[in-house]
Amino acid sequence: MITSLLIPKLKQRFPGRGLRQEPPPAPCALFPAAHPEVGDILLYDDGDEVTVVAGNFTHSHVCNYEDGLTPEEREEKIVEDVADFLEDLFADWIVLWGSHKGGGGWYFAEDPRGAPRKHDKEYVWSGPL
Repeated sequence: MITSLLIPKLKQRFPGRGLRQEPPPAPCALFPAAHPEVGDILLYDDGDEVTVVAGNFTHSHVCNYEDGLTPEEREEKIVEDVADFLEDLFADWIVLWGSHKGGGGWYFAEDPRGAPRKHDKEYVWSGPL
């Protein structure tokens, strides 16, 4: 299971972020929101991928389809990709917009506070822009 690799990686890379673990069907990992309007980050181990619920905005499926990898190598790459995304998110380099109710998404911005707005309401991990 991806969870057995994911949890140690998250503990190593994100100490002090309030990581919580729950048994299925709850998310395998949860990072509490830094800002209430942003919402929590939820991670679900779906067996061959991880679903990342990005707060109140959107979700993404992190998977790997590279040829020639063992199942273990594939899981390691998925875990690393999830950790890399979270690192960028927690550094406020990812802009979140929209909502689960009406569609949403995210995009990378080198300096989101200075980037032109693409949507009415945009947020980074630490709060609204």
